[in-house]
Amino acid sequence: MYTMDGDYAPLAATGIAHMILAAMTGWSLKHLGRPQMYDSSLIYTMMWCLMLYSLLGMIRFSHPYPHQMLRAMYDRAALIARVCPLPILTAQLYLTPHPSAYIFSNDQSLYVYYNSLAYTFFMSAIVAYIAYSFFTELNQRHIANRILTGVLMLNAMGLSLIGCQTGNYWASGLVVSFMSKHFMLPILAERYRLPYALLYTYGLIFYEVFAVNAMLDAHASYSKVII
Repeated sequence: MYTMDGDYAPLAATGIAHMILAAMTGWSLKHLGRPQMYDSSLIYTMMWCLMLYSLLGMIRFSHPYPHQMLRAMYDRAALIARVCPLPILTAQLYLTPHPSAYIFSNDQSLYVYYNSLAYTFFMSAIVAYIAYSFFTELNQRHIANRILTGVLMLNAMGLSLIGCQTGNYWASGLVVSFMSKHFMLPILAERYRLPYALLYTYGLIFYEVFAVNAMLDAHASYSKVII
């Protein structure tokens, strides 16, 4: 099973990072819960999963001797927090695209095409989750990592496409942020001997800022974007 903690991790700092993420997730849920965001169920559910990840992390890293069951629950929540955020946002934006995405066609089949892509991106997250659940041995971990990289690159291309088509620059910016985090955080964690969970949790804060504003932009391009 993929784990985001290490024996050398500064537990207090990692616990604080989860606390900050919980506060940020509350901010995200507040804005995604607006009446005009009625068709944002996927990303709304994703935020609740990140809230659960934050709460479990706060307990996991604040307790001197966490129970094995708590460790297992946190590891599962951490796995969801690693493989699902980008595919879920990509799928959500394809389910609720900006009208400019259809500017060159009035054919209803284009809506079906976008919905099909949305479910494809959603299923890719499930594939990555199953891969990490199946390849649990240390000598098999690289297989799951490569599958996840492929899934994230597929979703990055999809998110870049919908972002460029609709002028949703928050979505395009999220691609750069999320993919940079995917490739750079393991290197930074190893080089500076920082726990991966600490760096990744702070990275999720940036994800939420970009994701919420991308959804607001997709729903109402005339609305003022919040920061």
